[in-house]
Amino acid sequence: MRPYYLIPAVPALALVLMPVLPFLNSTGLWLGLPRLLVWGAVWVALLTPAMLLTGRLMSRAEAEK
Repeated sequence: MRPYYLIPAVPALALVLMPVLPFLNSTGLWLGLPRLLVWGAVWVALLTPAMLLTGRLMSRAEAEK
């Protein structure tokens, strides 16, 4: 298994663990929005470049074969 397959796993894991992280389930706002909303939006935005990077690394490895 190539290590670049794990790159998108980081944002995906952050999204899956979002409901059980205690600092997100407390009262309070980040940037005037609920913490869960900000956390989810940031990790969804980071998932796109992670998928792009993984795709490019996969195509580079395929070209080297």
